[in-house]
Amino acid sequence: MYEIMPYSPDLDKRLDHFVECESVNGTFLQTRRFLNYHPAGRFIEASFALEKSGTIVAYFPGVKKEQTFVSHAGSTFGGPIIAKPYYTGARLFDVLQEADQYLTANFKHSILKITPALFAEETPEILEYVLEHLGYTRHTELNSQTPLFSNIDPIENCNRNQKRLWIAANKFIEELPENERWEYRALESKEDIATFHKFLVISKEKHHVKPVHTLDDLLDLQRRIPDNIRFRGLFFKGRYVCGMMQFIFEKVKVLHDQYISPDESFTEFHHTTPMNLFALREAAQEGFKHFSWGISTENGGNFLNESLFHYKESFGALPCVNARYEK
Repeated sequence: MYEIMPYSPDLDKRLDHFVECESVNGTFLQTRRFLNYHPAGRFIEASFALEKSGTIVAYFPGVKKEQTFVSHAGSTFGGPIIAKPYYTGARLFDVLQEADQYLTANFKHSILKITPALFAEETPEILEYVLEHLGYTRHTELNSQTPLFSNIDPIENCNRNQKRLWIAANKFIEELPENERWEYRALESKEDIATFHKFLVISKEKHHVKPVHTLDDLLDLQRRIPDNIRFRGLFFKGRYVCGMMQFIFEKVKVLHDQYISPDESFTEFHHTTPMNLFALREAAQEGFKHFSWGISTENGGNFLNESLFHYKESFGALPCVNARYEK
């Protein structure tokens, strides 16, 4: 009934068209255009698609880690990605049952990181229902997002502390000559991105971690997915003081804060508050409906970083979840 089609590079264009144009829950994060920025040898490729009568009905981008299928270790979420005509109760059960038999025969463990509701064109509830009834166990990580409105200034939804910091920063700026005030602008040159990455590394070192992406990765992504990635920076008297890397999910009107990169030696004013508010304002003015902040959990969702989650709440963020299914 269905044919299993293991991934090969000659399928790249076909798979990308399926993800972006024919599926209910595909995003650029599952395209080969994005995933192929990972250098050869970083992962053991294990992606596959299900085809029926020459038509792709589902795609499972993934890698093999020991005896585990992970969809996808090189992306925030991987799949399964489902064709629009097959996103019905009966058809979806048949498709996922077929995929499950393939996974069971080839792996000891499967981890499916599905597209969250925030980023999908259709609710993932039916997908979650079928996976649970196929014996998969649900695990969640706590994400957060701020709703955006073109007629409401995001500062209105911030808590008292962020409003106080915003007022204090503005008062400081207003006392300066106009040519010495702050500037919020795009970071586009290689030099700008290198500055952004330098301070990102310094910021991450405080927590004894490294950024997922190298500078070369960021420059490669800027070339590969120019419509889905952008960088913004806050400058004071020509000096870089903070930056943000954003992922753009245009179809669902979501802007995602992937990284914030502050120069923590800067002390003239609380720079992350205006950085975030400029980003929120810009997104609202551009017609985005949600600003995604990313997860506030660690260790696969087992630990909640309460201070980080509260910080996001201070900008009007509401909770939502990223779910994965394991068997």
